Amino acid sequence: MVKKCEICGNLIPKERVEILPQTKRCVECSRNKGTDFYAKRIDVGMDVDTYKDLIGAIRS
Repeated sequence: MVKKCEICGNLIPKERVEILPQTKRCVECSRNKGTDFYAKRIDVGMDVDTYKDLIGAIRS
């Protein structure tokens, strides 16, 4: 699959597209302008204070 970078228009290397099929940027543009991937926030199912207490207990 051949893809072009949305910023510079250069071809995105085949290896990058195989590893990151959703990418829209070449390596160089990703380094210079930032990634085009954003992590989805996942709800942990507990309030912040409980989470902090749990982390504190694990670290001690």
